[in-house]
Amino acid sequence: MKQIIFIVTSLSLLIAGCGDVSAPSDRVNISITVAPSTAGNVLSSGGDEVGATAEFLAVANEGWQFSGWTGDVESTENPLIVELQNDIELTANFEVLSNNYRFDMQLTDGTTAELAFGQKSGATDSFDSGIDLESPPAPPDGVLHAWIENEERDLRYDFRNSLNSEILWELVVEPGETGVVDISWIRDDGFFEGSMVLTDDEGSFKIDMLESNQTTLEINSTRNLQIQFEN
Repeated sequence: MKQIIFIVTSLSLLIAGCGDVSAPSDRVNISITVAPSTAGNVLSSGGDEVGATAEFLAVANEGWQFSGWTGDVESTENPLIVELQNDIELTANFEVLSNNYRFDMQLTDGTTAELAFGQKSGATDSFDSGIDLESPPAPPDGVLHAWIENEERDLRYDFRNSLNSEILWELVVEPGETGVVDISWIRDDGFFEGSMVLTDDEGSFKIDMLESNQTTLEINSTRNLQIQFEN
């Protein structure tokens, strides 16, 4: 013990006698929390000195997805780059990995009807104001009209619970004068896992909507189609 005290004391005297010696850089305290704790982890780089630039990368475990940073910085950027000036507390938030996508569909026979459907975080299986959109009034006879039926509502946009593993959209089409309807669709780049099939209530045809993006149907009177999702 005496020897240790002697070394420390001697070192202190040596520093004091050297005159101008630069002090170590100031450092900040970095506190990172993961919520939920089992959902992922955070990788960091760049040091902890005041004025340094630090980078934080949230990495999700299987079955989870990163949803954003909260705490001293609120952001959805990943990685998150921060110039360190003060102590910083961050929480990396994760949510259960779920479908979040949109299909835009266009039906044409000289006139056009446009629909949208999919799964979205925050949506339910019923009508959601601000997410779903009701269909406009029916046009005059001889003009194409289409809508999605959902609990006695006629919808132009119909988004469902993002955690559903099976969904059936009931698509109703009233043809115009030609009786030949071109149907096309496009999916956005949101997360999608599963299958999507266009058919009718009798199962007389089945079209893989991931392999194809259009079809042409003869529709001479009101016809009930179905869009079937399975995960």
